[in-house]
Amino acid sequence: MKSIGIIQAIYRYPVKSFQGEHLSSVDIERYGLYGDRGYAFIDHTRSTDASRSNKKLNAKFVPKLLAYSSKYVADRSNNEFPPIQVTAPDGRIFQWNEELFEEIRAVVSPREISPRKYSPEHDDLLGVDEASILITTDVSLAELEKIIGVETDIRRFRPNFVIRYDEPQPFEEFDWIGKTVQIGDTKLEIYKKCHRCSMVNVDPDHNTVNPTFLKHIAKHLDACFGVYARVIRTGTVTASDPVYLLD
Repeated sequence: MKSIGIIQAIYRYPVKSFQGEHLSSVDIERYGLYGDRGYAFIDHTRSTDASRSNKKLNAKFVPKLLAYSSKYVADRSNNEFPPIQVTAPDGRIFQWNEELFEEIRAVVSPREISPRKYSPEHDDLLGVDEASILITTDVSLAELEKIIGVETDIRRFRPNFVIRYDEPQPFEEFDWIGKTVQIGDTKLEIYKKCHRCSMVNVDPDHNTVNPTFLKHIAKHLDACFGVYARVIRTGTVTASDPVYLLD
């Protein structure tokens, strides 16, 4: 077991494709961070047959969604996820109700959507498309900033965990694939690179779009940044927790 760094930041996204919340600690469940993408919108425009009947609304297709932010406003519950609060780009506050649904329908029109609240007990990956947890490192971000030539907000890449890495080796997390990391009492298996889409072009604060980001990531990193992990052992992760790479 080798110490490789500490948890620098924890991010959770209560509503899929909205901005999320910066946490000091989080419980890790079988599906990933407790409550991560616990709410979503189903995009019926993308549902052309029965096998595609659960396509989640994605900011890749509607970047304006990233101008909205979400957070939980109560402690966890065993039976259902706590209520959330959504903040619009102009500062208006919404709850998960018809007022918000009409707001988002107007934003994504002419797409047809419906709200979905997932269950912590019965839904597999909740509103996550594919992988449980997304991990990046500070040294990889620093190197990417050199490649792109501009200072870059890590929230652009929507990680769950940012590791302050002990080694000055950017993108070394790609070598962790097939290995396990331990954080506190939690164990995660690193299993694939994160292949990036146009969402990285959207500024998390101003919602402006700059195609330079994906262009450089595609050119220099085969369009990959960060790695995906699945949960091997549940537990709790806290900011500044040591991260260990297991042999």
